[in-house]
Amino acid sequence: MPELSLKRIFGGRLMAEPPAPAAAPAPVAELVRPHAPPQAAPPAADPARERVINVRFYTDYPVCNYKCPYCVAGHAPPEGRPESPWSEERYLQVVDNLCKLDFPINLRIGVGGEFFISKVLVEGARKLAACDHVKVLNLITNLSFHPQQYARILKGIPKEKVALVASYHPTEVKSADAWVAAAQELATYYDLTTMSVAYPPALPKLREIKEKFAAVGVDHFIQPFIGEYEGKLYPQAYTEEERAIVREVIYSRHDYEFLLNLKKPGLCNAGFKYLFIDPYGVVKPCGGAEHGRILGDLTVSPKIEFLDGPRPCPASACQCDTENIQTKVFEDHYAWTDKNQHRFAYRFADEAKTSPWMDEWKVPY
Repeated sequence: MPELSLKRIFGGRLMAEPPAPAAAPAPVAELVRPHAPPQAAPPAADPARERVINVRFYTDYPVCNYKCPYCVAGHAPPEGRPESPWSEERYLQVVDNLCKLDFPINLRIGVGGEFFISKVLVEGARKLAACDHVKVLNLITNLSFHPQQYARILKGIPKEKVALVASYHPTEVKSADAWVAAAQELATYYDLTTMSVAYPPALPKLREIKEKFAAVGVDHFIQPFIGEYEGKLYPQAYTEEERAIVREVIYSRHDYEFLLNLKKPGLCNAGFKYLFIDPYGVVKPCGGAEHGRILGDLTVSPKIEFLDGPRPCPASACQCDTENIQTKVFEDHYAWTDKNQHRFAYRFADEAKTSPWMDEWKVPY
């Protein structure tokens, strides 16, 4: 939250100022006059002006150089990806209006493929990075380029504004050791975290994968598989033994409860502290649940309407992208630790050291 000045705290007068002289007593005639009608209260402050808003702009850019068998974007063989609404012209229109927003944002540009293939996507990101109110750009990649190539592509964008998530896809990577080494090098240039999917055939290697990244000091999180494998629907089809493996390596209790166990969402900050922009430039509270409300259209203007507080999620289960969790229960138990939209920490870790019942996996959730 921005630091308040003394001037703001004390109504425009600094503490060091001498008090204003007392007003002279009003004439008797003044005292018996009817009071003037009270002035209307000033409008409530727009919540967006008081904090950095997490924004996800899902472009649905459809081109990818990988064909992961568990791809949720439709690149798995045989490919059955529907026609994409991606439009270069529309993307640049949205970028122009994002640049005109008058509140601070932490922006993630989402794709249905590989971000760094598209020069248009990168140039849009470069333009956004030049805006003072754009505090961070969260970008995702499969890390199929050399780390120094990323540095060349992102040249001119302040490093302190870049946060990356690199997806590790073992079915597409020739050398796991080389990929981990590349992640380690890229982490010296930019804020980086890495992730992999708990695809059923990969479950026996998850512990080893996580240990590889830990050994070189690179963050790594595991995301449950969401989709169909051998005729079974996941995450529902995970066995108890498989769930135990995922629980051991998963990033947080929240990921485990919501992405694996499909906990009911309850109250959510979507539309209040978080915004979703679809490929058509339409601003909605969330991309994972139908709220039935449109908050703006960034192909038309930068005007966005915010909800006035957390509201119940209309979905029966929350499988929101793990980098954009906005449920109230998440906010109560976890805190964002830096600019990377994925990196967060359990709020009560210190208290749990002396009060075991407050452990992340024991506290009521």
